[in-house]
Amino acid sequence: MKKLLKPACIGFYILMLITFFVVGLYYAGFIEAGKNQGLAGGAIVLGWGVLFGGVAFIAAFFIAYYLEIGMLVRINWVLLIALFSLCGYKYYQFQQRDALREETNEPFERTPTKTTQPTAYLSMNRRNKKVLNRVLTENDSSMGMGYFSPNYFDHPTLYFYGNPNLEKSLMEHSPYDSITFTRNKYNSFEIATAPPWLVPDMLKLDYDMLYFKIVSITEEFAEIVVNAQNNQTAYVSKRSGKVKLWPEFLLGVHSVEFLPNSNENIRARHFEASGVIKTPHSFMRPIRVRNDWMEVLLLDDDFQTVGNGWIQWKREGELLILFNLLS
Repeated sequence: MKKLLKPACIGFYILMLITFFVVGLYYAGFIEAGKNQGLAGGAIVLGWGVLFGGVAFIAAFFIAYYLEIGMLVRINWVLLIALFSLCGYKYYQFQQRDALREETNEPFERTPTKTTQPTAYLSMNRRNKKVLNRVLTENDSSMGMGYFSPNYFDHPTLYFYGNPNLEKSLMEHSPYDSITFTRNKYNSFEIATAPPWLVPDMLKLDYDMLYFKIVSITEEFAEIVVNAQNNQTAYVSKRSGKVKLWPEFLLGVHSVEFLPNSNENIRARHFEASGVIKTPHSFMRPIRVRNDWMEVLLLDDDFQTVGNGWIQWKREGELLILFNLLS
């Protein structure tokens, strides 16, 4: 038993625990254990690491009992090298992913595309965030019903359908085109193939953002705008993604603000005759939607709440606000 308490053995236990904990995290990522699990995803991935590390830690005592000290020392070096290699590779992936996000931080121009790569525009910072929203509110013929976001995690192909027979099921229709998604070397999704006419309202896959404006919905289909420049529409299966009508969509954005040169005010209640709130603020964050009105938190530059109030976010089918998906 004294052998099991020697420094080489203790180091072996620790290295087995840490190395296989990291291996478990890699394994969880390989099988996509936390995919589509929301806040529970991180705990599931961590659980795999704990499972691998715990089993390896227990097994280390039996291995150390039967192996010579010299052999354990050599194994310790192998484990140490493997641990540094795994951590170093993951750090390299994070660095490359950050570099990719910085590279794509500049806005895309919404111009007609002649390739299989669709073009779109998504505001990314305080300086340029208003451009996208002005395009959406001034150039669109209608604000639509909300947005459709494809679930490319579970459905790597998004099929487009023509005018469907609404008396028939989805299975009785044939698609006329599609988008296919794939993972790049940074394990992020990207569009592999797409129609040349595809121009989504918002596209930023490195932030898992791909949105099409919804024109109409049925029991099985959503009619979406597939070209935001000419308002070309197509039908998609509602099961292939997430339908977010305006109230739900706006409650998920980072902040909202009034249109440029707007005469709208922040009100104490959800009607125009109520008092005007003039609390200085930098951002408005939606927390509740009631018909044409929205309750917002007033935030300062440090995103601390300094007040709250109500704003009218739409009137007679027209959007009265800009929305910012990112900070």
